[in-house]
Amino acid sequence: MAKNQKMIKKILISANRQEKLIKRVVERLSANENFELKIHDPLKDTINLQSYYEFIKDFDLIISKISGESPIDLLYAAKVNNIPTINKYESVVLCKNKIALDMKLRTILSTYSNDLKDFFVPKSWLHPSPLNGLKKFKNWASNKLPLVFKSHDQHNEYFRFNFLALNRQEIDKFIIKYKNYLYFDLYIQEFIECDGFDRKIYMCGDKIYGIKRENPIYIYLREKPEDIDVETIEREKFELTSNIKKLAQILSKELDLNIFGFDLLKPIDKEGYYLIDLNDFPGFQGIENADETISNFIVNYLNNL
Repeated sequence: MAKNQKMIKKILISANRQEKLIKRVVERLSANENFELKIHDPLKDTINLQSYYEFIKDFDLIISKISGESPIDLLYAAKVNNIPTINKYESVVLCKNKIALDMKLRTILSTYSNDLKDFFVPKSWLHPSPLNGLKKFKNWASNKLPLVFKSHDQHNEYFRFNFLALNRQEIDKFIIKYKNYLYFDLYIQEFIECDGFDRKIYMCGDKIYGIKRENPIYIYLREKPEDIDVETIEREKFELTSNIKKLAQILSKELDLNIFGFDLLKPIDKEGYYLIDLNDFPGFQGIENADETISNFIVNYLNNL
């Protein structure tokens, strides 16, 4: 290789090709002459398993924004072949499973109780498929209302739900509406009465951002719409406190995540925040120039390998 010739680095991005953030990140990275990009769309593209490992070995970095299962398979292949990834296989698998993630978050808050004394995790339960005993399930849930029913696997967009039940009749509505989704264990959280807003915190490398939006559940309680398109809910910047920044940094370290986001609720009956959700590689909706921030992080990450 000539002395001044640049080494072209190959990047595999596994993500929904039509997602706005991904499209903009791909455009930015494609404009960089030092990179060669390959896009795998898990919602459309087939993988030839016979040549899978040879295909993987060509890349210097694999980036996955999870949709379905195959991006996780790619992360595992990257691990086996010692190929760097933005978020590691073990971290993404943990985030995919709400039960395991719940346990991990409780452990983190306990371990760092002095630093994170202003943060809480809601009461939660793991319940077998309600279809194994509907009457027993309804009796159990009725004694703990109000409850929020959530899908066990938060990466499966075809079987993902978030349903508030305030009374026994709404438990029936939940079962009827999601009867085809209830063949799996159910993750259930207590309903946190809050000020009506979500605080969404996003982290990319050492950069931390905050967005505030109206909570979809409170929109439903007020207006009773047939459906809520969360992408249309107005967002505004949320000033991050030092405690929230510290939480983000600790979560990044303990979960080994470079790009992730989490949701906070401010309860009306005490100080502090409830940590109710966490996602690897979220959409960064409402964050100005998020694609530039993520692209710059990827470039620096590659250059420092």
